[in-house]
Amino acid sequence: MLPPMIQQISILPARPLRPYIEEYHWIGNPTVLEDWIEEDNLPMPVSGLCFQFGGGQPIMISHGEVEKEKLPPGYVLPPSTKRFTVHFRGGVQMLAVIFRPAAFFEFFGWPLYEFSDQTVPLSDTEGRVEFQSLQEHLQEKKAPAQQALVLDTYFLQKIKNKKESNPAILHALAEINKNRGIARPRHLLAKSGVGSRQLRRLFNDHLGMPPRDFLRIYRFFSAYWAILSGRFENLTQLALDNGYYDQAHFIHEFQEFTGMSPHQFIKKQFLILDKVAWKNEDN
Repeated sequence: MLPPMIQQISILPARPLRPYIEEYHWIGNPTVLEDWIEEDNLPMPVSGLCFQFGGGQPIMISHGEVEKEKLPPGYVLPPSTKRFTVHFRGGVQMLAVIFRPAAFFEFFGWPLYEFSDQTVPLSDTEGRVEFQSLQEHLQEKKAPAQQALVLDTYFLQKIKNKKESNPAILHALAEINKNRGIARPRHLLAKSGVGSRQLRRLFNDHLGMPPRDFLRIYRFFSAYWAILSGRFENLTQLALDNGYYDQAHFIHEFQEFTGMSPHQFIKKQFLILDKVAWKNEDN
């Protein structure tokens, strides 16, 4: 979680957009902080658009071998298959449009694998002119709710030329959701009705990653949220319930995605809860 001095606001899009856009997410703090705040982030199998405003320190990101890459004023929010770190110092606001899986491709027609795990400025895309105009209109509005209305107007116009949803991808995603990520590629092939090479191409285009990576991330999050909510008896059973071969397989993937073992993660959560409880008692 981001520190309390950084405000976060989630705004639902206009109702006709909700099957395609999950939310508009606003993050901001007008005060420039003395030190950088670093926030570790998990892999993200969704995509969207991001805009930055304000004259403070720009948000930076570290991923892979890239250290503190300055994020541009507008960029494609990429699907990420690896964890990454966001560096925030304040004085800026960020507005993100979070699409539902596969919807970004339907709106823009750009293969998402071209954006995965990297920062691509909107000025480098085919939509540079319209994005520049959109950014200027957003800049004119100060309140997040007003900016959300600008985005609604833009996407309600954009939806008129949206690509038709691909039935093979829809069937594959339905199978994944139904089984909480516990699905084998052969099951997805059976449900999607296409061949393995075509399904891989569809996943790369619509989701920015092949089926195997998407399944790994989805399955991880199923176990991750079970730990956060306390809905598990022990790690061995949790691993088996979420489709891992054994506990060792689960620990390996959990550490890859979070940077810590499940035991370390659970201990960290208890320390956070104890700290919050102590502060509440003190108040």
